[in-house]
Amino acid sequence: MFTGSYRYPDSGDRVTASFIGHHEPYPGYWAASERLALERLVERLDAGPRESVRGLDAGCGDGRLLPWLSHQAATITAADPDPERLAAARGKRDALVPGTEITYTVGGTSDLGGGPYDLLLSNHVIQHVPTGAVGPILRDLARLAAPGGALVLCYSRSPVGRGGYTVDLLVDGQSRSEPIDRARFDELVSGPGEPGTLPVRLLDPVEVRAEAAEAGWVLDWEWTYHVLDDLSGLDAHGDRDELVNESPLLAKEVGRDMVNLFRLGSR
Repeated sequence: MFTGSYRYPDSGDRVTASFIGHHEPYPGYWAASERLALERLVERLDAGPRESVRGLDAGCGDGRLLPWLSHQAATITAADPDPERLAAARGKRDALVPGTEITYTVGGTSDLGGGPYDLLLSNHVIQHVPTGAVGPILRDLARLAAPGGALVLCYSRSPVGRGGYTVDLLVDGQSRSEPIDRARFDELVSGPGEPGTLPVRLLDPVEVRAEAAEAGWVLDWEWTYHVLDDLSGLDAHGDRDELVNESPLLAKEVGRDMVNLFRLGSR
């Protein structure tokens, strides 16, 4: 799905930072929402004693979640197809739990060996790959997982039944999202990338669960976060993320991102 010439197009995450600044409902919400999602995830994870857990961050980018992963796994492989992003990940080594053993490798999931891994993380990768690549990625991860291994899959989501594609870009320093069709999206993400743009697939959670099941993954838990929608005051007296995840109706319709916790079924 990625070639040796692949470079993540949003250099310095400028498009992403502008998007967050423009859309988050209040300052600091974006980071707080992710922290809460990870806290809820850890409550459910139960990957085993840290010292015995082997972790894989498949598509680690600049390594932003490697410190979190190092609290769950004492031995880590960090992989990314963009060597510049992987170099940035190496620079975060001091933020890992002391004594963590970590290996860095350039490549996508189809290039990876090693394992088997007890805990696999794929954070906001599948929304930036060609449409037809999601299933193969999930199968690659199943191949790399230990029996009963856990997969943490984070991605940009759509309302149920309304998946789509956008390209985010900067116009006069401000983030703008433009709808595109599947063909244009696949063209953008199949090449080296257009600097200053960020193609994003908004995945239907039902479709993701179906593709994961075909790859052998069983859904254990899910959580919607980065709720950027106007809730018309429904969250005036509580946390908007908690509110959405307590309501099956809201959870189908709102939220920018989702985290799924899968377990590898018997093969």
